[in-house]
Amino acid sequence: MTQPAIDPSTLFAQFAPELYFENPVPITHGHDPDTWYLIAEQIVPTSKIEFWTTIKRWTDEPQHVIPPVEKANRLDRSTESIIYRHLVPKRKSKDDIFTEIVTYQEESNRVIYQPDQGQSLPFYYPKVKSYSFVYIESPSSEQEGTLRLEIVPLETPAIEDKKMQYALKTIFHKLFKWCIQARIGYKKKAFHDVLVPKDTYTDMYQKLKSKYAQDLVKGWTEKTDPSKFVFEDIAIASYLICLWQQEERKPRFVDLGCGNGLLTFLLASEGYQGYGIDIAERKIWSKLRNGNNDLLRVQSLYPSQSTFPDADWLIGNHADELVPWIPVIAHKSSPQCKFFVIPCCFYALDGTRTLALGGAPEGKYKAYTNYIKGIIGQCGFECEEDYLRIPSTKNIALVGRRRRSATSDTDVKALEENGSAFVPRKSDREKEEIRRSLKRAKIERQEDSL
Repeated sequence: MTQPAIDPSTLFAQFAPELYFENPVPITHGHDPDTWYLIAEQIVPTSKIEFWTTIKRWTDEPQHVIPPVEKANRLDRSTESIIYRHLVPKRKSKDDIFTEIVTYQEESNRVIYQPDQGQSLPFYYPKVKSYSFVYIESPSSEQEGTLRLEIVPLETPAIEDKKMQYALKTIFHKLFKWCIQARIGYKKKAFHDVLVPKDTYTDMYQKLKSKYAQDLVKGWTEKTDPSKFVFEDIAIASYLICLWQQEERKPRFVDLGCGNGLLTFLLASEGYQGYGIDIAERKIWSKLRNGNNDLLRVQSLYPSQSTFPDADWLIGNHADELVPWIPVIAHKSSPQCKFFVIPCCFYALDGTRTLALGGAPEGKYKAYTNYIKGIIGQCGFECEEDYLRIPSTKNIALVGRRRRSATSDTDVKALEENGSAFVPRKSDREKEEIRRSLKRAKIERQEDSL
């Protein structure tokens, strides 16, 4: 008989734990000399195998559980049952690396987290001597058990601080959800760190953030939110620099549709030669140029007529209608020209948004990405794909840095013909001038009719 399909939303909605923060229940564990206290428990619809799958992932990826942590490094003295790990903070200038001991007691379905001796507890860590997750198997079903959170307190077992209560409940909820994800065979849709190692990228991001973020946010003159755009462009710059470090020399770049110019500024500030182009100047450009007027340039591009023979890389960072053209321009610019694009709004080669997008179960954005990948293939590039760690739902990067040995110019010419109707869109300033002109003409007609 076929088993009914599992509805994940129903499983996740079962989270309603019993909490004993103010009146913890004392617990003893065999020969363990410490008195433990139960502070939360919840029935979880998963097996002990799925519990351990979750715990082992939890040990390796604490950054997905504790936001101030960047990563965990296992130490050489670790064994299969006792793991010594460093919790590496994101704020390296303010927080110290923290050493923790993780003990697996698989015979009793229990894992214990304990600070190594002689350390001060970081601000993000529970204020306890140890804490533990326990899985108690159900006598009636192998697919169900009780999940428990227990602590060995520093002093009083009661947890009265509301922030600590919230933090512990949040951690407990995450463990509950991860256990269910393990049961339903959850797999990540997005695979990060395909082209650039995560540790390399993270180190670069922290370096650039500490170097530029505070001054850029403080001096932001655009109407847009600096808390999004500054950190997003720092992330993209970090990724590109890590990608370019794999090259034999520092490449020269052109940032097409550079917008606020921040990405261009960051790359140039890190020693890369290049410039940005956009249809209109932004207020912040004068500050970012820092006296170099060639760094950010006002220019309307006609892609079928544009080439950049001196550029090693073309960049399209959410470059709207230029995105589908960038592989074409790279192909025509020189045999060595490469590109990096982040597809965003769904523009076709003719500069319109009339594409009929479909065929991708993940949705229109993935379908549009596939459309751009098709153009990349027609231009003779091998397309590489990565998911960026940026605060945007449009976070797929497509990279063309290798070409097939034989490439037909016929395919590229066909693409250019498809986009022959392309007309550069008007800047906001031009649109405003047209609006005012039409308004003046209307007033004049009304006056003439009087």
